[in-house]
Amino acid sequence: MAGSTRRGRSRRLAASTLPIALLFTVAGALAWPAPAEASAYRYWTYWQGAAGAWSFASAGPAATIPADGSIEGWRFAVTTQAGRAGDAPSAAASFDGICGATPTREGSKRVALVIDSGTAGIAPQGQTPPALVSTCVVVPSDATGYQVLRAVATVRTDGGLICGVADYPTGECAPVIDEAVVAPVATAATDTAGSPAPDPTTQAAMPAAADGAPGSGTPWLTLAVAVVAAGVALLLWRRRRDA
Repeated sequence: MAGSTRRGRSRRLAASTLPIALLFTVAGALAWPAPAEASAYRYWTYWQGAAGAWSFASAGPAATIPADGSIEGWRFAVTTQAGRAGDAPSAAASFDGICGATPTREGSKRVALVIDSGTAGIAPQGQTPPALVSTCVVVPSDATGYQVLRAVATVRTDGGLICGVADYPTGECAPVIDEAVVAPVATAATDTAGSPAPDPTTQAAMPAAADGAPGSGTPWLTLAVAVVAAGVALLLWRRRRDA
């Protein structure tokens, strides 16, 4: 008898608290912040060239040791974390065209280097992109990609990120850029043949996503699911109450 009474009380307690739980479910769905679009960054992207095409670097410049005959590229661009092939350097990835007339030297290597400062459309306010640089760099055989770049231009860094090349840009380091700025840039960009979509997560010059960084999603879908779930729960509660 006592056990039956306790079970009856438990059922009444569950029934009485269910509407409150439903209220918090719906309120939580309405108050939950809508996921933002993927973050976009303005920064120096790092590339390697082969067979006339550019590929986004699979490792950072400090961890890359290009061989004699390599092609290295840098492009100042605005890109999302997913990356875009159109952000590759605009000059051809041609070793012969850049280093063909440079003789080999013992203990050294030749690296074709392209530094593309991007377009005026993505330049920080009040700044003008320097002219494109395409040159043959002769460096020691064990030189890294970072050392190849420094052999030609000044490099400004901050916390392991490459913020500026040849004093461009000034006053910023891989800032997050609003998607409204990215959209026209992405539309104007032309894809480079043979260049896969870059993956910034594998590139040392790309800022890592911060904890809790916004992702993409559809907030209305989340709300609809919550409302349907609340309706089903309310129906079950009414049936239990009337039983």
